[in-house]
Amino acid sequence: MNAMMQREIEAQATLLPELQPQLAEAADRLPRAAGRIFAGGCGDSAFAPQALQDVFRAIGVDVEAKTSMEIAAFATLKATDTVLLSSISGGTKRTVDAAKAARAAGAEVIAITCNGESALAAAASHTIVLPFTPLSRKTPHTLDYAVTLLALGEIARSFAGLDRTVLACEAADLQERLAASDERARGLAATYKPAGKLVLLGAGCDLGTANYAAAKFHEAGGLLALSAETENFIHGMNFMLEPDDTLIALASTTAAEPRARTVTEAFSGICQTHLVFEIGGDLNPAGAFRRLLSQTFTMQLLCLAIADQQMLSVEEPRAGRANADAHAKAQSQAMAFSAEG
Repeated sequence: MNAMMQREIEAQATLLPELQPQLAEAADRLPRAAGRIFAGGCGDSAFAPQALQDVFRAIGVDVEAKTSMEIAAFATLKATDTVLLSSISGGTKRTVDAAKAARAAGAEVIAITCNGESALAAAASHTIVLPFTPLSRKTPHTLDYAVTLLALGEIARSFAGLDRTVLACEAADLQERLAASDERARGLAATYKPAGKLVLLGAGCDLGTANYAAAKFHEAGGLLALSAETENFIHGMNFMLEPDDTLIALASTTAAEPRARTVTEAFSGICQTHLVFEIGGDLNPAGAFRRLLSQTFTMQLLCLAIADQQMLSVEEPRAGRANADAHAKAQSQAMAFSAEG
């Protein structure tokens, strides 16, 4: 029943390889970062730089992930800083506030958006216009997020002075990854109990993916999903687990895998637990990026599978459940607020 979301997920395999050379060229036109680099936005645009931490590390560039609110109101910025801000629409008010605050501090601001005429683009020093048109903005965002991941990765790659082909990907490879992720997601969905919570754990870059995954369930009808760091989970949050819950720990690095395995084994007698394990021998930027895509695909397809199982229309606010209009109105009212009044 959620054909558009399925279409968006499948489109990633063909669109990412097509966009990579264009994004690489656009990134190489940007000035090199002179000092600290921050990256962020709101929602998925805040989760993306978190999820890319292993890719950034493999590239050799230090990029600190921050939310738009942190940049707009709490960060101490310097003129030598570079701030990467993402918003597909370019109209997210808090992200525009962040761009203005960074510019006021003298920092370079790079906007990543589909709208080159947007308020974010106008507030930025430089803009990368994502060379695609979103298929839909009503579903839990999948394709948009993946393109943002690629754009941020290409900017970091360019800052490091690496070749444009470093993050190049092939459609056939991504289609294989999508197929493997779909099989894995269906296995996870088979154990999901609607009466319980979904708890998603991750460490390092995987925490960014866990945060993103939880947001997809929130968007897909307001489903109860929580995300946390794998280590911090066992310091009290674990006492929330009930028999109907599903606990999923993500692990795509050698540092994260042993702890994720221990935690899932420890709580397997309390609720359903799963380890989503994605580690290969290739520790280069391309390998790190592909592992991230595999984890991302799995979480996207898990969200879709559970929404379909529960007969939830993901293109409707709260999937058409009670008080949907009130929730949508409250969200619009809150999002309309600007720090400038």
